[in-house]
Amino acid sequence: NRVFLKYDNPKFDDTKNLLAYVYLKNKTFLNAKLIISGLAKCDRRLNFQFRNRFARYEEEAKQAKVGIWEKKG
Repeated sequence: NRVFLKYDNPKFDDTKNLLAYVYLKNKTFLNAKLIISGLAKCDRRLNFQFRNRFARYEEEAKQAKVGIWEKKG
C-alpha cells in the first residue's frame, strides 16, 4: 500500500525528526486515526495546522479509555 505525506511548518523538529501528515491511498488521515484510537498522542510542543484537532481527539480517547488510555488492572 502507498502512503502520501503532507508537510507542515516546521518540517523537522529540534532533533531532526521529519514531521508529516500521513494519508493512505483511500484518503484515511492516519495521524488522526491513530490518536482517535488511542495509539498515539498529540505533540503539544509545536504549533502546527491540526494541533487543536489532535488535542481534542486525544482528550476524547482519554475519556473513552481506548488504546494507551485504557485502564489496566
